[in-house]
Amino acid sequence: MEIDQIRLQKIAAKPPESNTEEEFKSALASGKPVLVDFGANSCVPCRQLRPILKDVRNEYSGKAEVLVIDVYKYQTLAKEHKITLIPTLIFFDSKGKETFRHMGVLDKEKIVAKLKEIGMAS
Repeated sequence: MEIDQIRLQKIAAKPPESNTEEEFKSALASGKPVLVDFGANSCVPCRQLRPILKDVRNEYSGKAEVLVIDVYKYQTLAKEHKITLIPTLIFFDSKGKETFRHMGVLDKEKIVAKLKEIGMAS
């Protein structure tokens, strides 16, 4: 069996640190659509999602907020948002209201489409 070295490097790369609870609250008050990935560094699907989220964050900087919350580090936040499976992606509109939730990995196109659907400027 052949191993895809590039994919393996992306998955094995040191994951980014979690955003803080303060950053989460600030994003919800930003007036922009927000995507929050509730996950963990020990979760392989969560780590597969990170490069996708980084691309979206870089490409749509200033139009949407994209955050990663470590459910083990911020257990209270995870409980408040009823996280039962990771990764869980929660989309919030520009008023900070939850509009959509997805458990598992989503591809970049679906993430961008959902952000546009909830008000992100093109």
